[in-house]
Amino acid sequence: MRSGEAFILGTITGAVVVWLWGRDLEAYAVDGTREMRAKAAEGMRTVEESAASVIDRGGTSLRRAEQLLHGTKKRVGAALRAAQSAIRPSPATGTA
Repeated sequence: MRSGEAFILGTITGAVVVWLWGRDLEAYAVDGTREMRAKAAEGMRTVEESAASVIDRGGTSLRRAEQLLHGTKKRVGAALRAAQSAIRPSPATGTA
């Protein structure tokens, strides 16, 4: 039997199986996967909660880091201005 003939025979056989046992196959697919689909849905809910928690913690950490950087920026600026004042030469006086 050539592959073309085997394909046609397989197509006809599949159509007959669906015609005879289609409703039984559909019921099996729905009932047989119900528990699996429920577990998958619960797993997705758990992932959603975990992701939200991680994102919230990340946001809190970013806010703290932003506050730390802002404070550091102020301290560095003040230290640089103080150093600038300390090394700036005093104005020359007119003694001659």
